[in-house]
Amino acid sequence: MNGGNSRPVSPGGGVSPSSVRLSENASEISGLSAVNGADERRVTGHQAPPAGMQASARDMYSIHGEQAARRRAIAELIFFAGVNDLRRCRQIAVTWNIKVKEPAVMDYDRRTPLHVSAAEGAYSVVEWLVHEGADVNSLDRHGRTPLEEAARNDHGEVVRLLIQNGGNVFEDGKLVPLDQSKLRGIVNTRRMMMSELGWEPEWEVNPRELQLVERIGSGEFGDVYKAKWHGSYVAAKLLKRSDEIAIGDFRTEIAILRKIHHPNCTQFLGACTKQKPYIVITELMACSLADAFQRTFYTPSVRRQVEIALDFARGMAYLHSRRQPIVHRDLKPANLMIAGNLHADTEQLYLDSGVIKVADFGLSKSLVPVERHGGLVGAQDINVTYKLTGETGSYRYMAPECFRHEPYNLKVDVYSFAMIIFQLFEATQPFAGHDPVEAARNAAMLSARPGFPPRNKLSKTELEMRRLIEDCWAADAEKRPTFEEIIQRLEAQLATLPKHQHFEKDAACTGCNLQ
Repeated sequence: MNGGNSRPVSPGGGVSPSSVRLSENASEISGLSAVNGADERRVTGHQAPPAGMQASARDMYSIHGEQAARRRAIAELIFFAGVNDLRRCRQIAVTWNIKVKEPAVMDYDRRTPLHVSAAEGAYSVVEWLVHEGADVNSLDRHGRTPLEEAARNDHGEVVRLLIQNGGNVFEDGKLVPLDQSKLRGIVNTRRMMMSELGWEPEWEVNPRELQLVERIGSGEFGDVYKAKWHGSYVAAKLLKRSDEIAIGDFRTEIAILRKIHHPNCTQFLGACTKQKPYIVITELMACSLADAFQRTFYTPSVRRQVEIALDFARGMAYLHSRRQPIVHRDLKPANLMIAGNLHADTEQLYLDSGVIKVADFGLSKSLVPVERHGGLVGAQDINVTYKLTGETGSYRYMAPECFRHEPYNLKVDVYSFAMIIFQLFEATQPFAGHDPVEAARNAAMLSARPGFPPRNKLSKTELEMRRLIEDCWAADAEKRPTFEEIIQRLEAQLATLPKHQHFEKDAACTGCNLQ
C-alpha cells in the first residue's frame, strides 16, 4: 500500500473499483477538472465565483469532495467489518486515516463498525476494533450497544470478548451488565464463564474418538477423511493452516453451523478445536457434483436436471432466509454433495436417486484461504499464487463483484448458481478452454458470460432454463432473482415434465479439465 496515495488500493497494489468511484466523485464535486482555463460552470453546474473568490471557492469544493469520499470510505469500512474482512478494514482505516474510536465513524442509524461486526459474529474484527479503542458501549439510534447486538444474535464468543472489555447493555436509561438485564436469558453467560474454566460446548469432540479410515478428498481448506465415530461413518475434514485460523471466528461459526438443519444442506455433527489440526465433522456423503461431472458419461434427463437444480436452490434459499442469512461465497460443483446409498455408484446417484446437499457453508469468515484474497491483482502475482496452491476452481464460478473486491450481498451466490446450472444443463464448463482466473477477470471487467452451445432443437424447459441462467448471472446483482423466486420457476417447469424420462449418453464430458 502506498501511504501517500489518497486512494484505497486493492490487495495486489492496483486501485480498487470502489475507490476509483470515490476519487471520481471527489474530483467531480470539487470542480477542478476544467481544462486550460475552461469555464468551471460546465463541471460544477454553478456560476464561476468572482476572480478574487475563486481560490477560496475551489478550496471549499475540494474539501467537500474529500469529505464525501471519506464518508464513502467509512461506509465501506462498516460493510467489511460485517463480513469479517479484517485485512480490508485495516487497509481502509490506514489509507483514509480513520480512527475507529472517533464518534463520526458510524452510519445513519449511528451503528458503528463495532455494532455491525458484533451483530454478525465477526470475532477478528471485533477484537481489532476493541484494541483500537472503539467505544464498546456506544449506542445506536435504537439504544443498542454492540454487546446487545452480539447477544441477540447468539454470538457467544463475541459476547464474552465484549464483556471482558467492559461491554454492557443499555436498559432503563443506563448501562447495566448483561447478566443483570432483561436479555440475560438470550445468551447463557454462566455457560460461557464455565467454558473459560474448561467446560466444553456440546459440539466439541475429543479427537481420540475419531478413527480415520481413508482419505476421500482434498481441497483448499484441508483433507477430508472417511472416519468412524461412535460406530457411525462420518466425514472428518482436517483443516490446513490451523495456525492461521482465528479460533474466536472459528468457534463463532461452529456455533451457527450446529443450528443448520435442512434436507439440502450437509449436517454438521461436531468439531475438534482444543488441539491442532482443527477438525470439522459432518455427515458422510457418497460423492460431489464435481465427481459426477468427471466420472459420468451420461446426461441426466431434463427432469432430473431440474430436480438437481431444485435441491440446490432449496438448500440455498434456506441459508439465505435465516434470521442471520449465510452467504456461501464459494459455490462450485465440488461444494455440492450427493447424498444416498454409500454403496451405490456415482452414476446411479447422479442420474437417478441422489439428493443434492450444499456443503462447506458457514465457515466463510474464519476459513477464507489466503490465496483467495487475490481479486484485482497483477496477472503475474495471481498466476504464481495459483501455481503454488493448485486452487483455481472457485474463480470460474465467482461473482464479478467478488473478483472486483466490491461490497456484495446474497446475490453473489445466485451468480455462482447460474454458472453451475449452466454446466449441468449444457454439459460443458462455463468458459470452457479458458484459464479460470482469466475467465473470472473477463466476466468481472468485460461482462463476459459463457456462450450456450448450439443445438438443433430445444424443449420449452431447456429454453426457460437458459433464460433463468441469464437472469441469475446478470451484471447488476440487484436484477438477479432470489432463490425463492428461482424455486418457483423451477417448480413450474418440473410440473410440465413427465415423471419418467431416460438419460442419454453424451459425448461431452462436463468434468473434462475440471477446475
